[in-house]
Amino acid sequence: MPESQQATGSHILERGDAFSQSTLFGESRVNPVAQSVDLCAGGCDCVVSSSMQLTPEGVMCERCFNDLYTECVDCSKLLRYDKWGECSELRVGPDERDRCCNCHHTAFSACTHCGRFTARDSGNVRCHPDNLEEEYCRGCWENLWFTCVACEGLSPRQACYRAPSNSNLYCRDCFEELYFRCAVCSGSFNRADMLGWDGDPYCTQCRGSADVWKTQPWSGHASEFDRVGSERCYGVELETECCSNHRELHGSTEWGCVYECSTPGREFISPILQGDEGFAEIRAICCVAENNSWTTDRSCGLHVHIDARDLTSDQLLQVAYAYRKSYPLWKKFVDRRRADNSMCGSPQYSARDVRNAEHIEDFVEHRDRFEFVNWRSYLRHGSIEIRLYRGSLQSREICNWVALHVRFVDAVKDLTFDEIDNRIGGITRRNWRGLVELIGDPNLLDYWRRIARRCGNLLPALWLDSDDSGVEDDPEPDEVDEPVEVSRPPREGLDSRHCGDPNCSICDYSYG
Repeated sequence: MPESQQATGSHILERGDAFSQSTLFGESRVNPVAQSVDLCAGGCDCVVSSSMQLTPEGVMCERCFNDLYTECVDCSKLLRYDKWGECSELRVGPDERDRCCNCHHTAFSACTHCGRFTARDSGNVRCHPDNLEEEYCRGCWENLWFTCVACEGLSPRQACYRAPSNSNLYCRDCFEELYFRCAVCSGSFNRADMLGWDGDPYCTQCRGSADVWKTQPWSGHASEFDRVGSERCYGVELETECCSNHRELHGSTEWGCVYECSTPGREFISPILQGDEGFAEIRAICCVAENNSWTTDRSCGLHVHIDARDLTSDQLLQVAYAYRKSYPLWKKFVDRRRADNSMCGSPQYSARDVRNAEHIEDFVEHRDRFEFVNWRSYLRHGSIEIRLYRGSLQSREICNWVALHVRFVDAVKDLTFDEIDNRIGGITRRNWRGLVELIGDPNLLDYWRRIARRCGNLLPALWLDSDDSGVEDDPEPDEVDEPVEVSRPPREGLDSRHCGDPNCSICDYSYG
């Protein structure tokens, strides 16, 4: 080979392997052209021509350019793909055209609520009333906010008030200038038709038949706690099917009386009670119910409120976790119809959901109040509402249900999640005696074992030391509120009292 050609060939090789070999498509071949010419910067063997594209790396043939670059349709900026065919600066809009990040943000808005992109020039982009950086598509914005027809101010849709005779929406202040909501039926009416009663606004119809009243502060004082087993405050709500002569209680009792849309009768709400003296208040209202032949039916429920105002966020989450882990046991104390009732349904959250919650309010905001434990009650009343149990006007049954739950809350509030798993996670139908260690009263649990049997849910007797398989359970009386004699001694290490003891906190006739 002549020296001139050797020099030319050496010159080409010195330009680098990208000019002498093609690796763009995984191939490796020596460039057969040994001329002093400019080649495609993309690494192929093409010779530069006038049809090639200019890039920051040099000129490229159309094939290499399309493989390595795309162009923003708005600002013509070249966007380079990496070796995996991806580009961090590339955005593809709803029109399926390539844009750089800046041009894409200028052309489209991402809805904060649904994430969909909306063209800014379409007029369908809305901003948060208090934060212009939050943008929404028109549909989401109209679902989240509304414009008051009176003051034309923006308000969250969840706080809107609808006029009684049309579909106009008002903010609270404008609505209350023109209309009111009845405290009984919650209907909207013209303010000129409002009738006041006991400090609340009523419509004409509800005021004409008003036989409800508010709960008054409890005048009692707690000094004994043997029967309830806890110093924690509590309250009960008694739903009725028939409550004859209940108007006579107005002004003579601290219990409140309200309408309850799910039951034919009224609901009676206790003041905040505490201690064994609070049980006496429950006995008093149950005596009134018995003397006036009040009744309950399948639509009625017994709701117990457990005071949680002294509990921290972590303690409340631990209580929620314990109730979720032990739910299969709680529903043994009611029949299947009650357990499946939509007003006190099974928990719609998992134990993992509780573990992942950072604060009790984050957990409560996602709960439905019509679960067997109503956690939304904590935000409104500072209490945990137990809704699971059937309606009852038997004082012993009500007091025992209260005692069971206040003791349970006291027992689990300071346990960690892992400790709850160890103490409660292993409780089953055949092995539920471990609950005695938490509650501390085998007589109380034996009472609820008998209630479970009456509901068709068999639980082993706490008095049996051997395996319960093949062993008959204790015979049941026809009525739960009759005394039950237990001849066998309690298990070693448990309370020495038994259900035949006249001083037993569970079988005391003063609460039956």
